[in-house]
Amino acid sequence: MQQTKGQALEIRLSAYIDGEIGESERTELEALLARDDDAKALLERLKAGSGFGDTAFEDFLHDPVPLALVRQIKQGPGASPKTERVATVAATVRNVRIWPRVAAASVALMLLGGAAGYVIGAANNAAEPTNVASARGWLDDIADYHRIYSRQKDHLVEVPASEAPKIETWLAASVGVPFKIPQLGGKGLAFEGARLLVANGKPVAQLVYRSAEGEIFAICFLKNTSGPQSDQFEESIRDDLGMVTWQRGGASFVLVGPSAHVGMQDIAESVAATI
Repeated sequence: MQQTKGQALEIRLSAYIDGEIGESERTELEALLARDDDAKALLERLKAGSGFGDTAFEDFLHDPVPLALVRQIKQGPGASPKTERVATVAATVRNVRIWPRVAAASVALMLLGGAAGYVIGAANNAAEPTNVASARGWLDDIADYHRIYSRQKDHLVEVPASEAPKIETWLAASVGVPFKIPQLGGKGLAFEGARLLVANGKPVAQLVYRSAEGEIFAICFLKNTSGPQSDQFEESIRDDLGMVTWQRGGASFVLVGPSAHVGMQDIAESVAATI
């Protein structure tokens, strides 16, 4: 239990919220709260700040993580100093309990004090371009599809690889993107077949591959002529899935596979060169 007597009331109330004070201090603070409306109002603001901070941190934990960082962390001993710094920061976040709550409460106080209109207005003005938001939405759909279909044993694909010419004609007409099925045997991937998906309200072509270890990879693409076209490769991770995205010829592409696979970008570059 902490001893907070003599410290700022914000810190004492934060420890009270966390249940980290002794019985005598708890009794003292509860008596103060019962007779002091200002202290009671401060307690409510601290609680609101705690919820605000918890939500923001939870959102941070669920943000996509770069594949390179994930693989670096998985290396364990011998990880680079950058990885060690990340681990140190994570440990600090776990150990420090009171000050983040006070900081979050300060943000809540600012919002409650009259700055909410400015913050909300700035957020609206800084909204992401439509094409970026759409790209994020369709990738989320693709990740959900992949988790479902990659577990199918007898119905992994809609049209098998033996009908490759039909797949190219069918999907090109359905999606509006002409393509050739990439042959990835040199990368250890065998073509299994294809599916037609719908993501973010648009038809999406999915080409499915299997590795010698039985891991499932997929190339997905849809027509996208909005915004600037860039063939730069971007890697990210969504839980157990790694994703490499790029744009080319009026279409958006993504390679999906196991997050632990170290050659994702190399495969994506081969796909981009041949598809």
